[in-house]
Amino acid sequence: MKRKFIAVLAALILVPTFLFAVPVVVTWEWLLEDPMVTTFRYQIDGEEEDKWTVVDSSVTSYTERGLDGTKAHTLYLQQSYDGVYFSGSALSVAEAMFPVEEPTLIAAEEPVMEAEPVVVAEEPVASEAAPEVIAEAVVAEEIVTESEPVEILEAEPVVAKAEPVVEAPVEQPAAVVEPEPVKQKAESRYSTTITLGGTFNSANPSIGAYTGYNLQGNLGIQLNNLMTFNKSLGLGVDIDLAYSPYLLSSYGWRAAASDVLDFDFATPFSKLAQAVTISAAPMLNIDLGKVSFDLGVGGFFTYGPGITTTDGDKYLFGAFAKGSLEYRFNKSFSMGLSGKYGFILSESAKPQFVEGSVYMGFSF
Repeated sequence: MKRKFIAVLAALILVPTFLFAVPVVVTWEWLLEDPMVTTFRYQIDGEEEDKWTVVDSSVTSYTERGLDGTKAHTLYLQQSYDGVYFSGSALSVAEAMFPVEEPTLIAAEEPVMEAEPVVVAEEPVASEAAPEVIAEAVVAEEIVTESEPVEILEAEPVVAKAEPVVEAPVEQPAAVVEPEPVKQKAESRYSTTITLGGTFNSANPSIGAYTGYNLQGNLGIQLNNLMTFNKSLGLGVDIDLAYSPYLLSSYGWRAAASDVLDFDFATPFSKLAQAVTISAAPMLNIDLGKVSFDLGVGGFFTYGPGITTTDGDKYLFGAFAKGSLEYRFNKSFSMGLSGKYGFILSESAKPQFVEGSVYMGFSF
């Protein structure tokens, strides 16, 4: 009976050592080695889809306070070029600062002499102590001899001391994580962009009886990265539909502007030869993060029942080279500039033309 009492008492003395989880502060840091990376996301001790914290690439560290210092904690880190598709996780483990050791009870095999009950004295804990405490314990070891009866001596009382935490808890050394290289899939960078904009067109020599300068309204579709070659280069197609009327040179833009300022819209409209233009061009898509640059060559076809070209046709066709520069504000909205230089091949004089466009883009 007394042996059981002593074993239980020894266990009770050891318990305060493990009652309190030691709060610590852990800071993880990582390196931005690829300037094309725009986004990171991280999570502690798991990879649940709805628990990621997403930050931009300027953030290269994370600090978590109040972690249990008796356990190891793992940071899962992923990176992305577009904020939509992420790499696999890179892991960094912060090992436990205060690992828990299981108490070992030594049961005496020899008869135990009677001893006075051991009294455990507890010092009162100050009421103003902070909730985060560090528990310290001293365990009196029992020495067992084989030949002589074991005598249990009175040990000093074990006291769990609670001290207020004045400053931040123990800080772990920074766990530096080097992200794994992102393996881009060819199909992951595809996007469709609808564009809406306006164009200024200049042709030399001018076509038929029309001015050499004209305005257009454009609606376009960009099929970006139908094929991808690496993390920056891809191949897409631009398709553009334009309302491209031609103004009679005998009337001119100055007269048209004067009539419009006088709120006379019917007269300028009657001096326009209505036409529509459709064009298509394969484009080399160069992704630079927030900025993209596209280059390509293509062809166009213009038709208007009211136009009369130099050769007396109702249509025009030709070839052009195109370049565009686009800035993405977010995943959905962008603005861009584009330019064309080409030849009108259906005219005997082979007029040259240049175009400049400003447009807004909506991607999905």
